[in-house]
Amino acid sequence: MTKKKFFGTLTFVAAMFVAIVALGQVWILNSAPYEIGRVAVATKLGVQAESVALKRLAAFEFKDGDFSGQALFVLCGPESACFTVVTRKNDGRWAVVDLIPRG
Repeated sequence: MTKKKFFGTLTFVAAMFVAIVALGQVWILNSAPYEIGRVAVATKLGVQAESVALKRLAAFEFKDGDFSGQALFVLCGPESACFTVVTRKNDGRWAVVDLIPRG
């Protein structure tokens, strides 16, 4: 494999990774779990929900069916107080199951 082909392949893989992460974040930002997670973290921290945001480049998981699903993502409030938000969808309704503090 030539250097040019190697770097071309590496660039392609990196671009695909960035695209997948960006699409995943857009999907989460426009979802019901994100909104209820923001409210839960804001309540836990005693701040306004608008001050809580998705942590960029953090791991996430999102599975959504008609009646069941699961979402896991990281939200941070002021002063870098971050939580892994675990939500589940049962009978078509999303609920926050757990807020796990991140160090």
